[in-house]
Amino acid sequence: MPGTRVQVIAPTRWAADGVAAALQRSEAPGHGPVRAFSATAGDAGNTRADVLVVLASRDQPLQRVLDRLPAGQPLLWLGVSPGMDSVSAAAAAQAMQTRPFGWLSADADETRLRAAVHALAAGLSVGAGGAWAAGLAALGAPSADALQDPLTPRELEVFELMAKGLGNRDIALALGISSHTAKFHVAQILEKTGSATRTEAVRQGLKAGWIGL
Repeated sequence: MPGTRVQVIAPTRWAADGVAAALQRSEAPGHGPVRAFSATAGDAGNTRADVLVVLASRDQPLQRVLDRLPAGQPLLWLGVSPGMDSVSAAAAAQAMQTRPFGWLSADADETRLRAAVHALAAGLSVGAGGAWAAGLAALGAPSADALQDPLTPRELEVFELMAKGLGNRDIALALGISSHTAKFHVAQILEKTGSATRTEAVRQGLKAGWIGL
């Protein structure tokens, strides 16, 4: 059966089994099935999976995982932000330069978890919304301010809602602004990111880490 092969690595087998089960029972419209299998920490790197999902732990630091992975292996890190300390921040910066890399909180819901896996399999880097964007400078990755004409805080809010598939009317309702204002912000985002369509802008925003899932 075709689908995205995902290996879940966790400190304990039952934890890995739980994440694998969540991936397989959640749905992502427009994507094929996820075939997830679990393993313990020592198995990291011994996989032909499309995406590797790792539950963070003190005994399984990010750098140790990266050292065992082949170049380009997409990796989703679940747990505390990899930018919480300088050593992990450096490892995350390295990961973002060499592979599709993502971070989500360990309590992310099944829909977000599966969406992140599909994005990584497609070659995108993903993160946990504003928390991801806020940590980009510490990770040494390009931020929205790196644009020639930086995105404003309001434009970043609109950008996040665009990434969730909301149209101008729904964005306006969510932010308490007029539809005309929402349309203006979307036009500004397209212009500043050099994108011809909303889809192109969202793809660029996810890849650069300006927005998260």
